[in-house]
Amino acid sequence: MKSILEKSGSAIFRLLVPCRPGVRPPQPPLPTASRSYRTYRRRLPAVSRSATTPSQWPQRPELIHFTRGRGGEPWYLDWRKLAARVLAPGAAAIAAYYHNIETVPYTNRTHLVFLSPRIERWLGGRMFDEFKKENAAMILPAYHYKSARVRRITSEIVRAARRTLGVASVDPNGELLDDRFMARNYGKHAMTRHLDGFDWEVIVLEDRQVNAMCVPGKIVVYTGLLDYFKTDAEIAAVLGHEVGHIIARHTAEAVTKSLCSYAVHRLVIGRVSDSPDLLRGVSKLLFTLPFSRKMEIEADHIGMLLLAAAGFDPRIAIAVEEKLGKISRNSELKNYLSTHPSGKERVQSLSRDKVLNEAMELYREASPVKEAERFSIPDPFDIRGRRSHGWKW
Repeated sequence: MKSILEKSGSAIFRLLVPCRPGVRPPQPPLPTASRSYRTYRRRLPAVSRSATTPSQWPQRPELIHFTRGRGGEPWYLDWRKLAARVLAPGAAAIAAYYHNIETVPYTNRTHLVFLSPRIERWLGGRMFDEFKKENAAMILPAYHYKSARVRRITSEIVRAARRTLGVASVDPNGELLDDRFMARNYGKHAMTRHLDGFDWEVIVLEDRQVNAMCVPGKIVVYTGLLDYFKTDAEIAAVLGHEVGHIIARHTAEAVTKSLCSYAVHRLVIGRVSDSPDLLRGVSKLLFTLPFSRKMEIEADHIGMLLLAAAGFDPRIAIAVEEKLGKISRNSELKNYLSTHPSGKERVQSLSRDKVLNEAMELYREASPVKEAERFSIPDPFDIRGRRSHGWKW
């Protein structure tokens, strides 16, 4: 009888606990484990029969609440974890900053540039080659009189930069033309290593647009600019501005600032909003556009000094900016949203006494040197528009 009851225990349970067909009988609740609390067990004294008040009753086990689970103390209280997460990356960032900080010639402004001169030159060459392929039908031949004119003026600006940066011009007999320029060395404490061995190339595009552009070692001039500015001095002012961009490494600086602004906004704004349009818009308004306008002002300053060192009246640069301002006619809001400052702002920057007096002093020193170079140094560009063999920066 006992074995029968043991075998039919489940049947008897089903008889005692009625349930509907197809419905599973209720199961007992599973024990749940809680990791938020931990108890310390300790022996409780026996309850005395004479304990009549609550103070005489045994105390319950003490409960300790876990605020951090099993992680232990916070990481910022452990000096090893603090050094690994904050101090070491911070020291690496500071070292990288001071290792890549550079001084701009002529203005002595310090800026952060992560790109090496080799990478900058490679990127500029790639962009220039793609631009020539896309606009091959509009490029004027090297023997065209407009191309020859632009190359001649560019060579004068480049030679002026060589002198003022400490590389004195040399005639075919190997003699220095003017030793006075060695005393005015703008490249003594500035970054000029990226200019070594530049393969300068200048092309002219048949287009009515009044514009000029540059990448490291390469300059593009539109025929609309040559038609709008008639004199060599006005064209030299524009070309000096473009050469100023190259000397100051503005292309590499713009790439560096774009990378830094993207990283900062991903860490700050990315936690607030995941919208890429908002991220790009805020980055453009707060970082890209203001830095771009500052670089344009700096290129104007450098271009004015190069214009004076090449033997042209530097006050022509102010007149050129006034003419360019008449073309743009930007409003205040449009100026804020533009990559270039307004013509009025550029004129005010070039009209400052410090900049203008320095340029006029260079102009007085460069006038006799320009006449000597005109008859002693040949054009560094050959008939094909490329640099002649042996002509180095």
